[in-house]
Amino acid sequence: MRGEGSTDTISGRRSDGEREAETQVSPSRLDDAFTALADPRRRRVVQYFLRTSDDVATVTDLARYVADRRDEDFESVSLALHHKDVAKLDEADVVEYDSRTETVRYVGSELVSDLLARADGDSDDVTATAGPDALEHLSDALTADDPVEKDYCIRQALQYVHFERGE
Repeated sequence: MRGEGSTDTISGRRSDGEREAETQVSPSRLDDAFTALADPRRRRVVQYFLRTSDDVATVTDLARYVADRRDEDFESVSLALHHKDVAKLDEADVVEYDSRTETVRYVGSELVSDLLARADGDSDDVTATAGPDALEHLSDALTADDPVEKDYCIRQALQYVHFERGE
């Protein structure tokens, strides 16, 4: 069992095939980053800041950007950003939200931008292969009543899924 002070290592390969430097990240920080980026709307908010030179935007501007790119209704996106998504990003220290002015300031992190770039980059060239053990664990997860057991089964299944990026 891992200790509270343990860390995970993130490393990868650059586009030229060279190995990137490894980064030490605490498990709770990694969980926060994954939670923040788990929702497509929140990923679009972060992409707004990464793809523009803006460090500050209004929630209305972000809602317009997200709605246009996700082909969603502006009002529903605006409500979701106001009541849920911006708060999740704020909790993960990705943005700072000023409710008085309804502005969002991107504070980001190398971890968040790296995770998003990896998830976003060339996703059409990625192939996922799941072995029979993965399917068995997923089947167990579907029948599990206990949330802890369900989570365990899903984590076990992910050990048997392999992702390969096409050349």
